[in-house]
Amino acid sequence: MSDRIVVIGEALIDLIQQADGSYQAKPGGAPANVSIGLARLGANVSFAGRMSNDKFGQKLHDWLSPENIDLSLVERTSDPTSLAVASLDAQGKASYSFYLKGTADWGWTLGAFLHLEVDPPAALVIGSVATAIEPGASVIENLAGHLHSTQSSTVVIDLNIRPGLGFERESETIRVERQIKLAHIVKASDDDLAWLYPDRTPVDTARLWASQGHHVIMTRGADGATLFSPTGDTVSVKAPVIDLVDTVGAGDSFLGATLYGLQQRGALGGNAEELLATVTLDDWINLLTLAAEVGAITCSRAGCNPPTLAELGLEA
Repeated sequence: MSDRIVVIGEALIDLIQQADGSYQAKPGGAPANVSIGLARLGANVSFAGRMSNDKFGQKLHDWLSPENIDLSLVERTSDPTSLAVASLDAQGKASYSFYLKGTADWGWTLGAFLHLEVDPPAALVIGSVATAIEPGASVIENLAGHLHSTQSSTVVIDLNIRPGLGFERESETIRVERQIKLAHIVKASDDDLAWLYPDRTPVDTARLWASQGHHVIMTRGADGATLFSPTGDTVSVKAPVIDLVDTVGAGDSFLGATLYGLQQRGALGGNAEELLATVTLDDWINLLTLAAEVGAITCSRAGCNPPTLAELGLEA
């Protein structure tokens, strides 16, 4: 059985607001960030993205290349690089606006991932903007649906709802509810759930989704994270107290560490429901505690710069 984790989605340029009001160009994109977080923890990870041949696209490729990430699934294109403008509030929390029309990340075509149906990974990670913009969104969704229906891989979706894209709430809710049916693990922030369902609490939504058979991980920023399991159990962990620089990539680093923890326990692969059922509540507490630490360290640094195993004191 393959131990590879495949992350599909965008790699884009974050224009991050500085203290003096200027903006600095930093490589980013939630799926690319997740890939780096996994690689720095020693996971066997492949990133599947579309990267421009322009200077920003080369910057992205040069950023990922030293990270021990398999880039054989990256498609180079003449389409321009996507841009995300990250503005920070007084607490260092990022909000985003996007320049995405006609850019590289969304142009997947039918058949792009047929080889992954033949040689399925241990886990497929999808989500964020790539699952919201056509034509690529349908290609990614079809792959996730195949791997889920054939019980070939553990399918993970990280919502990363972006209100700055201007989507209508109703259409986004319909999309999300369709796509989470294809996932065994759903990761969402409390802000994601509050935006999707303003008439009910994020906890109510997480409990509902868990009752439908998903393991739902809800991140709560400085308040930590909570797992809602299909059995009705919940476990919560606190976030370490740190000197905050910004929150860029914190949730992505958290997810990478969570998947690392699950893989260390043999809980990623085919027949995902059976594998996840072997993870005890104590296991979940331990792995989410590690994930919270990784997310906190990322918040203590500028941009998405998750720690390595050595920095966590876990290197063999």
